[in-house]
Amino acid sequence: MKNLVRVQSIDRAVAILECFSENKRELKLSEIANMLDLNKSTVHGLLNTLKYHGFIDQDEATQKYRLGIRFMVYGDLVINSIDITSIAYPVIEKVCEKIEETVHIAMLDGHDVVYIEKKECNKSIKTSTKIGVRIPAYFTADGKVILSYLEREKIKGLLPRSIKQLTPNTITDKHKLLDMLTEIRYKGYAVDLEETVQGLVCVAAPIFSHTGTVKYSLSATGPTVRMTEDKIKEYIKIIKEAANEISCRIGYKG
Repeated sequence: MKNLVRVQSIDRAVAILECFSENKRELKLSEIANMLDLNKSTVHGLLNTLKYHGFIDQDEATQKYRLGIRFMVYGDLVINSIDITSIAYPVIEKVCEKIEETVHIAMLDGHDVVYIEKKECNKSIKTSTKIGVRIPAYFTADGKVILSYLEREKIKGLLPRSIKQLTPNTITDKHKLLDMLTEIRYKGYAVDLEETVQGLVCVAAPIFSHTGTVKYSLSATGPTVRMTEDKIKEYIKIIKEAANEISCRIGYKG
């Protein structure tokens, strides 16, 4: 990165675009010049060029500048080009190497979570799952952490009349499950303590999109013999940090 050749005029044009924010949607020429500590004539020339290409608009009445509509075209192009598995895989590789447990990326699809990417650990006892496997969201840590960011009425619509008992630890009481989802959202992570499969523990954290919604999750799964209370606490921190890194890579600004 240090050897990259940069063009000053482009650097300045980018700096102009970054002057605009949620709280500063429209700016005068003098305000932009002051913010960047640049000469008005220099800023004016750059603004006119950006305006010509549709990246800047100007209100004829107030003469204030704002971001141009052309960004909407590129915004849609970027969003539609995002490949979550390609973006997330380098991160889950690092996590897997660090904690030596199987790491998954899952997404919500209807009532289910679907595993769309994984990296398995090299230990003799490991979690073997297949990409594409579907599990009702309300059973798993991945599913619960995604569900927790939905509105309560929508969550209710995704729950069946009665929840099947998969293990002695499966939560079948809907009121208890809804309360748990509220707690999960508050904490920012979910833990599956043998609720789906006996002998397995899973820790999951949400992956946020550029709009702040949660459709994906990142999780680590391992056997109870290794997933001790201390390890779970350690993995919660690692998984949350990694999920946040993926969120940032796909455009989340929170």
